[in-house]
Amino acid sequence: MTTANRLLRLYVASDEPSTSLVSLVTYIIKVYVPLWFSIKSKPSCKDGALHLFRMIELSRYLPEDLRRIVDPVIQRNGFFGHPENILLSMITDQRLHIRELGLRRILKVRTQTNAPTALRRFVVPQLDFDANDYVELINWQDVEITEPPLTVSISDDAIKLFVANGSAPVVDFPRFPCHTQAVERCVKLVTESSANVCSAEARDGFIRTRVAARATMPCFNTKADYCVQLA
Repeated sequence: MTTANRLLRLYVASDEPSTSLVSLVTYIIKVYVPLWFSIKSKPSCKDGALHLFRMIELSRYLPEDLRRIVDPVIQRNGFFGHPENILLSMITDQRLHIRELGLRRILKVRTQTNAPTALRRFVVPQLDFDANDYVELINWQDVEITEPPLTVSISDDAIKLFVANGSAPVVDFPRFPCHTQAVERCVKLVTESSANVCSAEARDGFIRTRVAARATMPCFNTKADYCVQLA
């Protein structure tokens, strides 16, 4: 965001902006900023696949030479194009038929998987940049489909009931964030705890105490906040 703001400021201050600067500013206005607001307004991990599809959709205005630069980056970082994350978006979609399709696919995965708790390799599948919907981002026939970890606790009977009634409700689960900002904060806090205390219990206590303290006092006063009143 800081880089984007500086580029926009440079563009406004330039009498004759270069072609490269115009291209960057256009991308910021058409892709980066709308997507940033979408992620901020819908930060849950269940919306990750939708944000990925929106990024691809917004970037289609680019000419072919620039797409060859942008598309490999999207592909390399398209973690929310994994079947698990797409299924997570499907079962919480506002469209009934999409939710039912996601629930049926999860049921099918459970019947075909011999060891659902086994360690699986997370590989980003090949994305379809010409897809018309996020459910079409991947070829479901060519990828190994595994169940999202957040739905493992939902019983088969509950999922079958959702599908049988013909009115699958929006499945509820903890709203883990889909953006890296919250992840970076967690990594920083875990690093601080590891540098200060030992053992898992001590680190857990350190993190919980720090989070509780920040919730109680979200900001700290500095010397600049104090003003001496002269008589």
